[in-house]
Order: sequence, then C-alpha cells, then structure tokens
Amino acid sequence: MSLCIQTAVLTEPTNIFDSIMDILPTSNTDELHRYLAADVKDVKDGLMWWYEQRMLFPRLSCMARDYLSIPGEQVVSFHLSDALKALIL
Repeated sequence: MSLCIQTAVLTEPTNIFDSIMDILPTSNTDELHRYLAADVKDVKDGLMWWYEQRMLFPRLSCMARDYLSIPGEQVVSFHLSDALKALIL
C-alpha cells in the first residue's frame, strides 16, 4: 500500500500589482486596461502628457500628476559644502 500525500502549492504574487485587478472596481480596471493596452510613447514631459490624457485616463492621470509633481530633493556634495564652509570661516 502506497501513501501519496499531495500538498497544495500556494503561489504568492511576486509584484504588489499582480493582484490589483482583483481588488479594483470594474470602471477602474477598464481605465487601467486601456492604459496598459496603449502603445508606449517617447514622452519628454510626463506631467504634460498626463495632463493632456486627463480625459482618457481621469483617475490614473490624477494619480500620476500627484506623484510626478513631488519636487526632487537637492543634495549638496560634501566637497562643495566643505568649500563653502572654508569660505565662510
């Protein structure tokens, strides 16, 4: 008599966005599907592109404009800051 034990293999998403389609309402998934199905374009100004696409992707464009409008952080190099300290002292 042989005993065969089967184990269920649970696969977890490897990316946090893998299961996003399961939790979004249908109207949001339609917008996301349209965006993901669109051709990739070479865009120089991402903020302007999302502004121009606001009628086609209203929710995504709002999210993208919020994210892309966060100002970058400016970091002064140590060498420059040392030079400025020497000038001040």
